[in-house]
Amino acid sequence: MAWVFGVGENKIGHSFTLSGEGTLPKQFIAEYWNACAPKLDGWTFYASRQPSDNVRKFSLKLDGEHTFEPQELWLHLWIDDQSEKIDVTAWHPLYEKISDREKWTSLFLLFDEALGEHGSQNWIGEIKVADNALRESVPIWELPEFIDETAKSRGWKKHKPTDTYTSYSVKKQYEGFRGDVFVGTARYWSLIRDVMNTHVQVEHPCPKMGVDFVSVVFPSEILPKGQEVDFRATIEDEIITSFEKNRGGDTLGGATGTKNTYSDFIIYDSKESIQQIREILKRHGLPKETTIQYLTQDKANIVHRL
Repeated sequence: MAWVFGVGENKIGHSFTLSGEGTLPKQFIAEYWNACAPKLDGWTFYASRQPSDNVRKFSLKLDGEHTFEPQELWLHLWIDDQSEKIDVTAWHPLYEKISDREKWTSLFLLFDEALGEHGSQNWIGEIKVADNALRESVPIWELPEFIDETAKSRGWKKHKPTDTYTSYSVKKQYEGFRGDVFVGTARYWSLIRDVMNTHVQVEHPCPKMGVDFVSVVFPSEILPKGQEVDFRATIEDEIITSFEKNRGGDTLGGATGTKNTYSDFIIYDSKESIQQIREILKRHGLPKETTIQYLTQDKANIVHRL
C-alpha cells in the first residue's frame, strides 16, 4: 500500500504551461511530511503523486452525460530543445462537446496519471487543445517512453521542483524591502520575484499550514573581501545542518545587496527554528544589526534581533 503526500492544481485556458509555481510551497511541505513519515511494514510513502501504469484502464466521468476515455486521447508532440521540455497539442473526440474546463481538467489529470506530479512539471511545456484530429499523434500511454527516449538522446536531466534554483540579477536598486539586492539565487523563485516586484512582503502562499519563509539579513560590509560567497555559505551550511537534526527547515537560497546580504529559509517550527538560527549567528560573531525577517505579510511587523 502507498500513501501520497501531495497537492495538485489545475488552470483553465486555451494554452497553458505547467510551471508548478502555485504548488511549489505545498510541495516543500509534502517533502517535510514525507521525511516525518514513520516506517511501517507494507507501506511506502511518497511526497508527490507517482506515475501509474493504468492510464488506459479507467475512464473519467465528466459533469453531465459524458465519459472521457483516455484511449481516445491523442497527442501531437514537439521537442523544445531550448527549454528541454515537450510541447503538446491534444485532441479527443469529446472536445467538440465538452466545456473548456472539462477539457483541461481531464487532460491534467491524465498527465499526472501518466507522468506523476513531478514528471508533468518537469517535462511538459506549452499545452494546447485542438478541434480536429492530428496527424503523427501518439496515445497518452506512449508519452512516458517518448520523454525517456528524448531525454536520454539529448542528455536532458531534471531534478525535483523543490531542488531547482534560479539565478537572478537586478539592474536597478530601489527604496524598500530588499531594494538593495543586485544578485541572488532562489529555490522558491516566484516568492522572491513577487517580493522584488512589489518591494514589500507578500501574501503567505499557504497560511495556517505551520510553515514560514524568513530571511537572515546582515550588513554586506562585514563580508571578507574575496571570500564573500564562502562566508555566507559557511553560515548557511551550519544552519542547514542544525535544521536536519530535527527537520526544522531548509535553505531557499540568498542574495547580495549594496547594503545587506540575505540568506533565505523555509522553517517548519517557527519558535525553535528561529532560536537555532540566532544561536548560530551569534557563534559566528555577526553584528547586532543582523536581523531575521519574515518574507510574508502576516508577520511583516515581526523582526528578530540578535
